[in-house]
Amino acid sequence: MAKGYTTKTALENYILQNIDASFDSQITSWIEAIEAFIDIQTGRNFIADSEASERVFDGRGGLELTIDDTIEITKLEIGETNPVEISSDDYRLYPSNILPKNVIQLKNVFFTKGFQNITVTAKWGYSATVPSDIKLAATVLLSGITNFSNNAKGKVQSESMGRYSVSYKDEAGWQEYRRILTILKGYKKFNF
Repeated sequence: MAKGYTTKTALENYILQNIDASFDSQITSWIEAIEAFIDIQTGRNFIADSEASERVFDGRGGLELTIDDTIEITKLEIGETNPVEISSDDYRLYPSNILPKNVIQLKNVFFTKGFQNITVTAKWGYSATVPSDIKLAATVLLSGITNFSNNAKGKVQSESMGRYSVSYKDEAGWQEYRRILTILKGYKKFNF
């Protein structure tokens, strides 16, 4: 199921053409593939879960714990057996003043060393709604797939994108595609 990085309407507005409703299921399939491509390229999920769920992390014995992107933490527990819930007053989330959060810093205790001994319940993801430049990226990639499938006329440049190919019929479209790849690189999450 498509998450919502782009839509058929956004594609139609971008290419300035209406697309027949008989292609809706194919467009949805391409959108799902593009969303997966963007998530893999960046290491992120751009639309956070609407409901909180648990994820388990390894304690390193320090004050800080790096976690996956989240927009909201609802519960933090330390300990594998008989876990102790940590009050939200006893930890800080970083980075300050922006989303997503991906570091928890304890104020008075340490994260105990251990494997899968820290449980974080949160709404996992980068933001509540897709960032506008990611929406543009998804729309431009979708237009490239439809151009490839459409056998677009002109000096076509193509590139493989997983199981799909994108094509742009002019230099402006190709440069837009290159710009989109730069945007995605800017969002790339590095794990150390």
